[in-house]
Amino acid sequence: MLIPILMEKNKKYVIAVIAVLILVGIAGAYTYLGTDSADTKINSSEAVSIVENDPMAINYSEEYFHVEGWRVTNTELLDSVPTETVQDNSVWRVRIMERSCACSGIKDLFVIEGYVSSSTGELLGIETKSVLESEYDKKTCSSTSCH
Repeated sequence: MLIPILMEKNKKYVIAVIAVLILVGIAGAYTYLGTDSADTKINSSEAVSIVENDPMAINYSEEYFHVEGWRVTNTELLDSVPTETVQDNSVWRVRIMERSCACSGIKDLFVIEGYVSSSTGELLGIETKSVLESEYDKKTCSSTSCH
């Protein structure tokens, strides 16, 4: 009669210990992974949309972007942006690039580059430019005839 009572008490103890271990594991994982993901309220797709909908980007793309197959969009989450006025922990760098033609060799790229706060979605800066394709990695090329 005493053994079933002890077993019942031990089951409750084991369940309590398992529950505590699970909670400690969750807290440890959250601490290990950090809180940066909680600060990143804007994802890369939203950052691209924010840049694409800026009037400067719209005007530039209407003038210089003509063939979607030659276009590449690249996003990167940076710890900071190269300006002293930004206070965000992380910033999306969005690059939308299109080759000037599908010819082989190194050609011009038309580039829209924008920086978007990952916590607020604020467009922190945008720049448009034309540069030689060699200034970027091969992965920016969307045409099979790239260098």
